[in-house]
Amino acid sequence: MTDTLDATQVDAIMGGLQIVDADSHFAEPADLWTSRAPAKYRDRVPQIRTVDGQTSWFLDGQFWTGLGGHTIAKGQTKTLGTLCLPYDEIDDAAWSVAGRLELMDKQGVYAAVLYPNSIGFASNALLGIEDVEFRNLCSAIYNDSLVDVQHESGGRLLPQAVLPIWDMDLAIKEMTRMADAGIRGFTVTDKPQMIGMPDLDHEYFAPMWSLANELGSVINFHIGSGAPPSMGQVSPVAAANSDIYWQSFGPQRRLAILATQFYMSNVRIITNLCMSNLFDRYPDVKIVSAESGIGWVPFALEAMEYQLDEMVTDPDEIKLQTRRPTEYFRSNVYVMSWFEHSAMKVLDDIGVDNVMLMTDIPHPTCLFPNTREYFAGVTENLSPEVRRKIVQDNAARVYNITVPS
Repeated sequence: MTDTLDATQVDAIMGGLQIVDADSHFAEPADLWTSRAPAKYRDRVPQIRTVDGQTSWFLDGQFWTGLGGHTIAKGQTKTLGTLCLPYDEIDDAAWSVAGRLELMDKQGVYAAVLYPNSIGFASNALLGIEDVEFRNLCSAIYNDSLVDVQHESGGRLLPQAVLPIWDMDLAIKEMTRMADAGIRGFTVTDKPQMIGMPDLDHEYFAPMWSLANELGSVINFHIGSGAPPSMGQVSPVAAANSDIYWQSFGPQRRLAILATQFYMSNVRIITNLCMSNLFDRYPDVKIVSAESGIGWVPFALEAMEYQLDEMVTDPDEIKLQTRRPTEYFRSNVYVMSWFEHSAMKVLDDIGVDNVMLMTDIPHPTCLFPNTREYFAGVTENLSPEVRRKIVQDNAARVYNITVPS
């Protein structure tokens, strides 16, 4: 544990390792769309407004979505027990490249993979824009801003772009455009059927998989991705999941229960991928299960192996796959951890080459401010070779990050 390690011990454990944070969130700056939109759209595109004391994102004059998760206040102090601080109390590291790099330097983090914040972890809010042409514009502007962030950071911040999956021809063009600009991966909803689209193994998605395979791009599935909010309605982490917790609980306990179960929600996408033949068809695709933790993975792998043998007996179904689920996982799927001391005991069952570490900054339960110290405590009993893989090398390899020696 971090409270048992002094600075000398932390340095002895971490040595010269450069932490690569596999999951943090970069908030959308207030002028992201208004500074880039054509003049005729400037009044329509997303912008921050304060109404009745509540600051939110508005689009076309209507409430669009909330501010997302923000627990790091000005002066870079963390606030417990809240999802989001008042807007004027949020530290600039949430949406400023310079501010985020300063915060990372204090933590001992060299590079960070970035996911959306306000708009949802798989562009959920963008999916809710009914005017498709306008949705395309807002999506492209968002991706343009990510390219700017990566370039301004000197390649230390690695945003994952969103894809207009509602138009596969456009999605392929956007994948190509972003890859040409240096973007390393894309965040995609794991539940396209919730927006009236086919499952991810349908031939509709074949061009996406094929190009990702060709480019070596990462396809990221972040927990909490699903249906878009309806315009004018609160984007409902809680409302859409009201059956998860007992209604008698207060908001803080509800959030804790929701977060605990969210970590394991990606079992669905991982199980379907590893029970399919998708990685036979696209062997170079890299899949990342973001913010999902790792403690449950050994059970899921063992369950898949057992159930495959017990339940799949039809010759036509047997021949669907050429390898076992665990083999597919080890060759193509990557998971990440942050607070799990106990999960470090099952790394061999997961695959030491498949595990990365993350901070989840600036969300609730993020590792802040003592990231380096915490990772030293989590990895204290690992060999130097395994520690190097999960702290630095695995994420650097997956996202093609050049780490200084």
